[in-house]
Amino acid sequence: MQIKEKLRTELKVKRRNISNKAHIDKIICRNLINCDVYKNAETVLFYAALDDEINIDPCIDNAISQGKKTALPVCTDKNGNMKFYYINTLSDLKYGYFGLREPDIKICREVTDFSDSICIVPALAYDRQGFRLGYGKGYYDRFLQNFSFISLGLCYNELIQDNLPIGEFDVPVNYIITQDGVFSV
Repeated sequence: MQIKEKLRTELKVKRRNISNKAHIDKIICRNLINCDVYKNAETVLFYAALDDEINIDPCIDNAISQGKKTALPVCTDKNGNMKFYYINTLSDLKYGYFGLREPDIKICREVTDFSDSICIVPALAYDRQGFRLGYGKGYYDRFLQNFSFISLGLCYNELIQDNLPIGEFDVPVNYIITQDGVFSV
């Protein structure tokens, strides 16, 4: 566990120092929007990015404008459980657990059918096998274990690792999207 914590600290610093971040974020979003997996998806499960993460708000707006069912997670407790809720606009989000933007469950409908969905999975970094270094709470690992759909990780080139420490419950993504393109893992 100490190895992951040390790596998280190093990678957070590296991510905060990405140069031309706004420009690179736009390229990564364009790569996501133009990939066939995204184009063919009926439902896209996004997350609301933190300030130092890749800004995917334009991707969320694109999905909504394309008529895709668009959903984001709500942390239901501090034990790693979450549910996804459909949104119609980014203004359907409010601040929830951990200071993250989440759908307002008073106005958003819970996702109960995940067929024809793809999931965009947040991470600090990915390795070449599709494993990720998350934030240590296990929300996405728990979620991904229960569903079988295509998952995609968005990552800066500079944060792709050869190998990351993995645990028995870690689930790799199917694709990694960087500023250089879309890579199947």
